[in-house]
Formats: sequence, C-alpha cells, structure tokens
Amino acid sequence: MTTASPAAASAHRPGLGLVRRVYVPRLLGLGLGGLAVGAALAQHGLLALLWPVLAFHALLWPHLAYRWARRAAQPRRAEFRNLLADAFGGGFWLSAMAFNLLPCVLIATMLSMNNIAVGGVRLFARGLMAMALGTITGGALLGWRLEPESTLVTVAACIPFLVSYPLVIGIVTFRLSRRLAQQKAQLRELVQFDALTGLLNKSHWHAQLEAEFARWRRSGRPVALMVLDLDHFKRVNDTHGHPAGDAVLRHFTQLLRGLVREVDVAGRIGGEEFGVIVHDAGPETAHQLAHRLRRQLALLPAPVGDGLHVTVSIGIASPGNWHDGAAHWLADADAALYSAKRDGRDTVRLAPRRQRQAA
Repeated sequence: MTTASPAAASAHRPGLGLVRRVYVPRLLGLGLGGLAVGAALAQHGLLALLWPVLAFHALLWPHLAYRWARRAAQPRRAEFRNLLADAFGGGFWLSAMAFNLLPCVLIATMLSMNNIAVGGVRLFARGLMAMALGTITGGALLGWRLEPESTLVTVAACIPFLVSYPLVIGIVTFRLSRRLAQQKAQLRELVQFDALTGLLNKSHWHAQLEAEFARWRRSGRPVALMVLDLDHFKRVNDTHGHPAGDAVLRHFTQLLRGLVREVDVAGRIGGEEFGVIVHDAGPETAHQLAHRLRRQLALLPAPVGDGLHVTVSIGIASPGNWHDGAAHWLADADAALYSAKRDGRDTVRLAPRRQRQAA
C-alpha cells in the first residue's frame, strides 16, 4: 500500500487555488494602500507613531497571510479568516486617518470588493462587521477625530492605488474567466464525446439523428444512415484482453475518421457498434463508403497480437415516408445490419425501400 507524499497531498487540498489568486491582489492592494494611508497619517501627524504598524500591515502581512493559508489544513477557511483580518486592519486605519475621505473610500472599497468577490454577500457582510470592529478599536486607542479633507500630497499618494488595483483585479478576473471557459469546454467535451474513441457518445449521436430526421422531413435533402458492428469482437476481448479490444476500437475509429467527411456525424452507440449519418448522400453513395471502410479494415491489421485482422458488418437505410420517426429509421438500419450478420458478416446490406401502408 502506497501513500501520497506530503507535497502531493498539499497540492490537492481544496482552496489552494484561491490562496494563490488572492496573494498578488493583497500584496499590491496593501502595499499601495499603505502608501495612501501613510500620506494621510502624515497629514494628521500620526505617521511617526504608527509607521511600524503600517509597515507590518502593508509589507509583511501579505506574505504571512499567504504562508499561513497555504499551510492550513483547510486553506479556503484560512483565507476567509485572512480576508476578515484585512477588513479589521482596514477599519483600524479608517479611524487612524481621521476618516480622511479619499483614502478611506479607496481602502473600504478594496476590502469590500475582495470579500464579495471571494465569498459573496455573506463574507461581504462579515467583512463589514470586521471593518466596523477595527474602526471602533482604532477610535478607542487613538481617539475619535473627523478630518475628511485631503491635502494634495494625500491625493497624489492615492493615485497609484486608484490606477493599479482595478487593473490587477481585471487581470485576475480575466484569467479566472478564461480558465472557467476552458474547463466548461472540457466538461462539455466529456459529456458529449466517448472517452475511448473521441466520437459522439450514444445520447448525443441520437440527438443528432433526431435533428437530421426532422431536417429531412422539412427539406427532403438526401441523407443515409449507416450502422456498423465489429464482427466477433467478444472473441477479441476474450482472447487478447480488454486493452487489446480498446486498441481495436481506436484502430477502427481512426479508419472511420479517415473515410467519412467532416459534415458526416459519427458516433459510438454501443460497445463495438457505431453509427454514421451521411449527409447529402443517397444509399448508393453510403454503400460505396461502407465497402471502402470494410475493405480497408479487413486489409489493415490491428495494432495488437500477431497481425490481428478484424472485420465489420454494416447496415444502411435512407429515411422514407414509411418511417414514423428517427427511431424507426434506425430500426431499419439495424435490420439491414442483422441481415449482414446472418449472411456471413464482413459485408454491407441496404434496407429495402417501401411505402407507408394505409391504415
């Protein structure tokens, strides 16, 4: 029995991605915010008293918060605590700056934006309470003053924060949205496509079949349906093993992809059974395509065993006015496939055309 290394276990703890995403915005926000706070403190004559606390909060705290959250058993919860600590510290500086309007608005906005982006309304509300508690603490320790006016120096010190922080948030948001879009595309591919062959899976191929039958009813454009089944496939699995069977399926899929056009719709509809919707083609064209595939598969050995050769039986049907729906059309193609199996396999059969019988 093997166990994961501590490094591997740490890398898979939920919430580490959040910790990494918050680190750079916190580093920049507190660093540039500290510049604005320092200017406001200097304006009110408190910088000499509070600069060690400000330096710790603006320069050291982001690294400590990152380190603690990364090492925590639950990084996400630890990061939430760090955000609340940010809010408490921000509240402290609001009162320390005597509620100097511009830097206070910037600090409060940054902290609130972080909380609502990470934890939604709930963390936003908790952050407001932490900020209020920090404000009360600062007022109790330093005294309550209200001096909202900002000097030109304080305004200038706020500009780097005002310009840079929204840009950083925009970059982080863009990267996150792009990553989510990629994950969504990957999930959609996993849902729609068969993992082994890369063809449409059964449910999505059937949806395409339904849509194609409806289109044929509206426009009457020619279309053919091929149902293909590898002969004696169970014997391949029993004799050579399931990995060899998977290799045969991939081999067949590669040949199939090489012969059908991009407009045609191929899918894996069973273990060794496949379906192809051949667009803008009658049964004769589909018949020619099926024979080319059958001949190539019989001639080319599969990449397993000692030159294992596999054959395929194929049934073909075109939609007609006697079909009640796509399922009836598919049943005709299946019947043609079973006819090919009865006639010795490794062959192609067309479903007979007939007229709808009057009720």
